[in-house]
This record gives sequence, C-alpha cells and structure tokens, in this order.
Amino acid sequence: MVFRSLAHRFTRGRILVALGLAALVTPQAASAQGIRVQQHILAEGSPAQTPCYVLRAKKAGPTILIIGGMHGNEPSGAAAAAQIASWNIGRGTLVIVPRANVLALQAQKRRTPGLAGSAGDLNRAFPIGGKPRDGIATDLWNLVETHKPDWVIDLHEGFDFHRTNKRSVGSSIIHSAQERAQKLATKMIAAVDATIEAAGQRFDRIKTQVAGSLARAAWENAGIPSMIIETTSKTHALSYRVRQHRLLVYTFLHDLGLEPSPPTTVLGPTAIGPSTDLLRVAVFDGGGTGKNAARHMRSVLETADNCLVRRVGSHDIRVGVLNQFDIIVHPGGSGSAQAKALGKSGRTAEIQFVRGGGGYLGVCGGAYLAACNYEWSLGLLDAKVIDRKHWRRGVGPVAVEWTPVGRTTLSPGSSASKAPRFIIQYANGPIFERAGKSELEDFETLIFFRGELTQNGAPAGVMPDTPAVVRANFGKGRAMAFSPHPEKTAGLYALLNNSLPWLAGHRQ
Repeated sequence: MVFRSLAHRFTRGRILVALGLAALVTPQAASAQGIRVQQHILAEGSPAQTPCYVLRAKKAGPTILIIGGMHGNEPSGAAAAAQIASWNIGRGTLVIVPRANVLALQAQKRRTPGLAGSAGDLNRAFPIGGKPRDGIATDLWNLVETHKPDWVIDLHEGFDFHRTNKRSVGSSIIHSAQERAQKLATKMIAAVDATIEAAGQRFDRIKTQVAGSLARAAWENAGIPSMIIETTSKTHALSYRVRQHRLLVYTFLHDLGLEPSPPTTVLGPTAIGPSTDLLRVAVFDGGGTGKNAARHMRSVLETADNCLVRRVGSHDIRVGVLNQFDIIVHPGGSGSAQAKALGKSGRTAEIQFVRGGGGYLGVCGGAYLAACNYEWSLGLLDAKVIDRKHWRRGVGPVAVEWTPVGRTTLSPGSSASKAPRFIIQYANGPIFERAGKSELEDFETLIFFRGELTQNGAPAGVMPDTPAVVRANFGKGRAMAFSPHPEKTAGLYALLNNSLPWLAGHRQ
C-alpha cells in the first residue's frame, strides 16, 4: 500500500480537487481546534487514487474507520463522509475515506468501469477468511491492519425502502452479530426515525452483512464490530440522504464518547474557513429544483478557483447551516416550488443570511425566487416579474447584450468575452422590470435581452430590452439573478463562476 503523509505536502491539493474533495486545514490550524488532521493518498499514482483523512483528538478514545463511496451509484455515502471529515472530535480518532471507489463514482455506476460482475464490485472484494482483492481493496484493508479500529462504518444507499420492499436494504442499518452493535444500531435508528414522518420510510435493523463486504470481513476476519448504514435514493434529494447519514454517524460517535461536531455540520471547523480565499458555496437541491439541476450547478461552480461547493436541502437551511457558507445558490426549476419546499422559516433564514452579509445567486427558478412581487418571493431584489400570465414563453437560444459593468464583471474566460452580443440558453425565466420599492436598492443590469421567444401565446415585444441579469446589495449582503441559463450554454460557465467573488460581499 502507498500511504504517504500529506500533512505538510499541500502540493497534493490539485489531486484532492480533481477527486471532488477540497483540502482540509493544515495540521497547525487543525490543532487550534483540539485535533490534528493528516491527509494521505491511497493507491497513489494509479487511476483509483483517493484521499484518506485521519483526525486525532488530543484526548484518548476509540478509533473509528468510516468508508464512503464503495459503490459509484450511491453518492450520499461519499458526500456524507466528506462532510464528516470536516468535523471536530473531542476524543479518539477518525480514519475517513470518503470516495473509496473513485472510478465508479466518476462513472456514476455501481461497479468499477471495465470490470464485469463481482470483480467490479468493490464491496465484494473482502472474502471471509481470505485476502482482499489486489488494488484499492488491499489499501482499504491495510487501513484496518494499520489503525486497528474499534469499529468500521460503511456508508451506502439502497434503491428502495426496506420496510416496504425487502428486495432493497435501503433505510437500514446492517450490523455485525454483536450485542453492542445491536444496541447502538437501535439507538441510531430511533434518532433518525424521529425525523421521518412516513412510517414506510423508517429504518430497519438487519443482522446479516453480505459476504465479501468490508464490514463483514472486519468482523469475521479481524473481530472488529461493524455497520453498513443504508439510506434510500428513492424520492429523496441527495442532501436529505446525506443529512440522514450525518445524524446516524453523529449518534454513533456521540454514544461512543468521541464528542463530535453537531449533526447539522456540513462544513465543520477542520474545513478551510473564511480567513482564506476559499469561497464556501451552498447549492440548494430541495423540492422545486429541476432534474439534475443541483448536481450540474455544483459541477459548474466547482470549476471556479478556490471554491468549495456542497448541496443543501430545505431542512438544512431551516436549522441554520447557511452560517457555514458564503453564498447560497438556487438553480433552475420552479421558483414557487422551491419557496414552498423552504417553507416560511426557510425563506426567513435565507433573507436573514443575505441581509447579514451572505450572497444569493438565483438562476431561472432561483431568479423568480429572488424577485419581490410574489407572496412567496424572498424580496432580495427590487425587481418584479412582468407578463406573469405568459411565463411559459419558451425554451431555446436568445440573443443578449452586455452592459459595460456586466462585461467587465462576468465575461472573463467566457466565449463571449470579446462579443458585445451573444447567444444564451433560455427556459421560461422571469422578465424583470423595476418594482420601485423604497426599502430596496435599485438593481444594476449586467446583461440585457435583445432577442425573444414567443411560444405558448406569449406576445411579441415584451422580452427585448429587459434585464436578463441583475444584481444589487441587500443589507450587508448581495444578490444576483440570471433569467437565462449560462450553465446550460457551452462556453458561458464562467459567467456564474465570475459572479462568486462579488457575491461573497467581503470582496470588492
């Protein structure tokens, strides 16, 4: 196994970014939080290389190995493990591999690409009574032998709820045949079930772990109690499943006395903080967002320099996670449905976040949400939506034109940087005009519509020369709204990335 300390070698930062993980703080900064963080690369130099984080508290306590991303079509475990890797602990040691099967995660497939059947299933690579399969499985097992953990936790997700469909293990904890494991699993399930209204979506406890899994091998081959925690991808947004993983792991760690960060911690004290140039961006993925809109938006924003992006849901926002971020982004979809998903308390939380110095970026549905003339609007911009009757005015390319400030601010690095007019994808976004509300600052137009779409009975002449992209200060914070979709237009991703420094507020 290649297992080299990166504690003082942050030239590996690009590797971590390429693997979808931002670097943690230096060990010196981490020690100020009472823990020491080390970073290692497993399978270094191979296509399967992936980071491993070791968090050591000053006080002695249990050692827990947490694995995410064994299966590439189960992203919530990988996302949750990455968030938990940013937590603080008061006692013990956490050894965390967020993205165990990088190749499968990149392909969004259960098995490693190019390997058929069980050979491609990383969670069948640890036979009972035998040696793990060569490759990343050997490196993962070497973590067990090196750190001798007291527990092994493997984060997964099923395709359906086990309580209503026994063919799936979704929403369950599968634990080793040990009394302490059974009691802990029962306590963990009680904690997560308290947040679930639908009885058929509550968690079950399962005793038999599948042969070939890391969890089964830890117990059968090394006598280490283990759990496989399964959330359910059916009907639930990624942020919802990740929240369940965080709560379950928190309950487990708390009961064992590790004194972990609260379960609402998405970016914890060992993540790079606001004293650096890193921008912390939350992308909303709750109800009302378009299919794959949050995932695509995150992938676009992650191409920006010094940007750490996480997906958050309605519940996350209602319990205050935005205080861990610089910017909240609402992607396309339905503005009214996103507002409904947030609820009154969630909308209030976002308004307070921006008023207190946060940034808001809304695209299409998110732009509707930022307006001020719907009963569900956030009212961040002095912009009202006109011709609301014909909101379904069409989907397709539309001609737009820069304003001088818009070109200076948003165009660098884009395909439109040298063109006064250009084409951008449009999909029923809002048509704005000034609302004239005295309590709101006048918005500044960055891009104007010059063309139009007149589908579904929309009248001609309404859309041209209206603002396509606007921005304004709101309290101590800032808001920007894109009616069209630069993230759906080749060559224009930079428009969104260039908006981030201004939205951060503390940058001019």
